[in-house]
Amino acid sequence: MSTETIVLTGATGFCGFAILQEALQYDYNIRIVVRSAAKADILRNNPCFKSLTRGTPRYSFHIVPDLGVEGALDEVTAGAQYMIHTASPLPFSNVNLSHEEQRQQIIDPAVNNTIGALQSAKKSGSVKRVVITSSCAVFIRPELLGGPEDVPVVVTEDTINSELPPPYANNLVAYVASKVSAFLQSKQWMADNKPGFDVVNVCPTFVQGRNELATSPADLMNTSNALLLRMVLGLAPKDSPAEYASVVHIEDVAAIHIAALNKDRIPAGDYMFGQEVRWNDINTITKEMFPEQVAQGLLPCTSNVPTKSVVCSKEKTERTFDVELKGFG
Repeated sequence: MSTETIVLTGATGFCGFAILQEALQYDYNIRIVVRSAAKADILRNNPCFKSLTRGTPRYSFHIVPDLGVEGALDEVTAGAQYMIHTASPLPFSNVNLSHEEQRQQIIDPAVNNTIGALQSAKKSGSVKRVVITSSCAVFIRPELLGGPEDVPVVVTEDTINSELPPPYANNLVAYVASKVSAFLQSKQWMADNKPGFDVVNVCPTFVQGRNELATSPADLMNTSNALLLRMVLGLAPKDSPAEYASVVHIEDVAAIHIAALNKDRIPAGDYMFGQEVRWNDINTITKEMFPEQVAQGLLPCTSNVPTKSVVCSKEKTERTFDVELKGFG
């Protein structure tokens, strides 16, 4: 058991809170970075957080309104051994953004927050590993997302996208561009600065699972769970284009982030993972698990979304972390 200190950003997000839950089950001191006192209260009042924090507190809250400000994390990172940087803008809002708004609200924060985190880790002189929540989008070529694939394609960590230039067709494309840019620029920063720590990039596919922070259906739809919910709720548009389908359980995402702190066992590098599924299988699984709700029309399961033959490899991650990813359903 460790008594070392983790700095965690993004703990009020879907993945970030799951990572916090996982970390609290170990003997780490955790410095939780939040944007406001109100955000801290959301966590303090959460039943899961309360159940995991009985007894002597091993956590503290640190208010940092804007991670993109130079030196924003300097104070909270001083003396820490690890940083898990998961804070990043997400594309699941239905708000249409202009190209300039996409840059300001999605692209720039993703890049600036990541580089700022690395800079603060270097200034600390104590951090020995930074774990960054990245995305499988870093490795999936844009042309694979744009049209049907009849020939199976296996995506691995060996093929990294180049920067995706604007304009972006929608917020999701801007999100992909933000993750690619943050990934590439952080790699360049590491090469240029040669800090005394290394980096693990955790690159999951679509993250699914219980959202312990959700208090309304809208909260669920503002995460990647929306991709499954649209199927069971019959909300996917008619004639939806084929999409690649690879999902990962939120518990696997959290466990891999914490396991990645172990420098003796896990080499620095990039780790993509997910389980292959067929979108329309979601309807079948739901009908088997919730027959009454389906019969009542609460879960109509009427959406039809074809699946592309694009598979995101999990081989490197399962081998290195010595894990078997959870199945779907």
